Amino acid sequence: MPASDIEILREKSSDYLTEAKRLVQEGKWDLSMIAIHQHCELLLKYYALKLNGSYPRTHSLRELIRMLVKHKKELNDLVNNEHNILKLARPDDAYISSRYFPVRALKEDAVPLLRFVEDVFDGYFSGL
Repeated sequence: MPASDIEILREKSSDYLTEAKRLVQEGKWDLSMIAIHQHCELLLKYYALKLNGSYPRTHSLRELIRMLVKHKKELNDLVNNEHNILKLARPDDAYISSRYFPVRALKEDAVPLLRFVEDVFDGYFSGL
């Protein structure tokens, strides 16, 4: 895949983060959770393409990170930290439940998750 095509994933990931912030400001918790998940998923798939040339056909953030650990050992800290792995389960759960179950996200879900993604998750990928 050409490098320019791969960069599209990074741009889309950034756009989803911007959208997640806007949705949080508007109090649209369900949609913000989906946008957070999309940001993380596309960022992980971007790095998987850069490092591995492909990525698994999954929406699971934890599965994508575990695949990337094979290429970047420093990501072990992200998945081996109990707090982090529990936080990463939230967007996965929100992605599935928003599509298949009549469940609503709350402010208490979306705001801390957005903060975690910006402060912790994205930090692991800034130097890759």
